[in-house]
Amino acid sequence: MQRSTHTDEFAKLVRRKRKELGLTQQQAAQRIMTDEDEELRPITQSYLADIETGHHPHPRPHLIEEFARALGIDRYVLYLAARTVPPEVADQLARLTIEEREAAWAVFMRAIKEAEAEKKAREQGKGRAPLRGGKKD
Repeated sequence: MQRSTHTDEFAKLVRRKRKELGLTQQQAAQRIMTDEDEELRPITQSYLADIETGHHPHPRPHLIEEFARALGIDRYVLYLAARTVPPEVADQLARLTIEEREAAWAVFMRAIKEAEAEKKAREQGKGRAPLRGGKKD
C-alpha cells in the first residue's frame, strides 16, 4: 500500500501525541470511537497503526473529532493536519461572497506569515550569545 503525503502531518501528530500520553496503540484505539454501520465502537489497533503510517489519506470528520477528544489535541489543529476544513467552517465559507472569501484568506495567510516570522525570531534568539550589555544581536 502506498503511503499518502497528504496526511503525513496528521499521522505524525497522532502518533507523537499518543506516545506523549504514554499510550499503546491498543489503549489509544479503545478511546477512539467509530460510527461505522451506525453503531459506535472503538477502532482497532491495526486501523490506528494504518492511520499512524499514513495509509488512510482522508480521515472522516467524525474520526478527526474523535482523535481530538481522545488524545487532547485541538480539533482545528487536527483538521489542518488532515488538510481538511471543519464542517462549521465550510458552512460559514459557503455563506460568504467570493470577495469575502478572498479577504478572509488574506487575513489567514497574513496571520500564518506573522506566526512564522515570530517563530524564526525566537529560534534565532535562542542560539546567539548575548552582546555586551546583555542584549542579543
